[in-house]
Amino acid sequence: MNRLTRLVVASGAGLALALTASPALAAPPSDPGSNRAQVEHTEFSTPDGSYTYEFRGATRNVDGHYTTNTRDQTTIGQSSFDYETHYTLTDNVTKLSSQNTFTEDGVTCRANSQVVLTNGETRTEKTHSSC
Repeated sequence: MNRLTRLVVASGAGLALALTASPALAAPPSDPGSNRAQVEHTEFSTPDGSYTYEFRGATRNVDGHYTTNTRDQTTIGQSSFDYETHYTLTDNVTKLSSQNTFTEDGVTCRANSQVVLTNGETRTEKTHSSC
């Protein structure tokens, strides 16, 4: 599988994850005035190399409109993957934009995606990728 194909597959998987995970993070908290933040970090070494995973996410509530920003970063040996999302939930509109960067053997590929849902239906879906 070439690099661009792997980036597009990873972007699709990341977008699906963001559409399922971000709503959970952005869901209205039990206390309407509260905001949330989450950080995870995992790091270990194997005979094949090192592995690092970091996730950062934050949700902000302003007048019942929720914004979530997340960033997933993974490094395995010489390869790295960086996935950022910006998720906005208003009354009937959900907007998700993402930026993916995949680096392997000194070659970097990027993909940007944008999805807009209105009343649960996809209105806009754009993806651009390059290496």
